[in-house]
Amino acid sequence: MRKWIVPAVPALLLLLAAAPHPVTIDPNADIIATERAALDKWGRGDPSGFLYTYADDITYFDPFQPQRIDGIAGMKALVAPMQGKFSIDRYEMLEPKVQRHGDMAVLTYRVVNYKKLADGSEQPQSRWNSTAVFHRQGGRWRSIHSHWSFTTPKLQGLPSP
Repeated sequence: MRKWIVPAVPALLLLLAAAPHPVTIDPNADIIATERAALDKWGRGDPSGFLYTYADDITYFDPFQPQRIDGIAGMKALVAPMQGKFSIDRYEMLEPKVQRHGDMAVLTYRVVNYKKLADGSEQPQSRWNSTAVFHRQGGRWRSIHSHWSFTTPKLQGLPSP
């Protein structure tokens, strides 16, 4: 019996060492990762990353639109002419915060887009505030509302903050 135990001990120790260690998982990481994936594609001039996150009944605001856009068909029509017409060299997603309540979640963050200059340095190109309201549908988080605004915009006739 002793002959069997001796070889089994190193094998058991090897199995224990290879066992997964407890990992703390952020329950909101999937929502942030979904948005980052969309931002990554957007930076390459491909708006389809956001279209993939949108639910069919998405509503959308941004400062360049005179009114709210309703539905995925409206969003596809809005972004189709943009395909491949821009690029962002790098972005920073600042202070992402998810407020989750059951199958609903609100993601808010700021984003700064950077452009590389000829000398290799970077210059901020634009700064945005973003709010995305998500609903879990069929095990997947889908955005049902998206709102973009300029960070600290310069408004005519109003004093700067």
